[in-house]
Amino acid sequence: MRLRAMRVLAVLAPWFALIGSAYADTTVRVVETWPIGSDVTLAGNQKFYLRLAYTTDVPVSIWARPYFHGKQMFAGSNPSGKYNGSGEALGWFFLEQRGDEVDEIRIVAGDAGSGAPVVATYRVHVLRGSDHVVVEAEPGWLVDLRASSQAAFEKAYRAQQKE
Repeated sequence: MRLRAMRVLAVLAPWFALIGSAYADTTVRVVETWPIGSDVTLAGNQKFYLRLAYTTDVPVSIWARPYFHGKQMFAGSNPSGKYNGSGEALGWFFLEQRGDEVDEIRIVAGDAGSGAPVVATYRVHVLRGSDHVVVEAEPGWLVDLRASSQAAFEKAYRAQQKE
């Protein structure tokens, strides 16, 4: 039984190496955030947005995952379409409970959110405050990226319906 398991691993190891190397060519960096700042308090229904610049040779999905003291936070986050080439993507999350905190955001890119590799990290302190936090007007880049993201999802949905 042990010998059989070793043979299976020997056959699968090169395949796993190929998958890992494909995503090694994916780079993502945080261009800016909204709300702006290194210490941010969110209102109850407010999202923390990240403007992400990406370059990739293979189609990937990109997600922003909030962490606090090295543990992933329970949070709502963005769905992701497929990105290829280079451009900008929108990542976001919201915190469920008042008092929840984030000290790091890990950007993952790949085929599946939970198994995708971390391609960037962003240090920021985000706190989920009360529902009465003053919210400033959204910047133009956020409005534009949200609209293009929505259009891409609608296009993908229509294509799926035709199949």
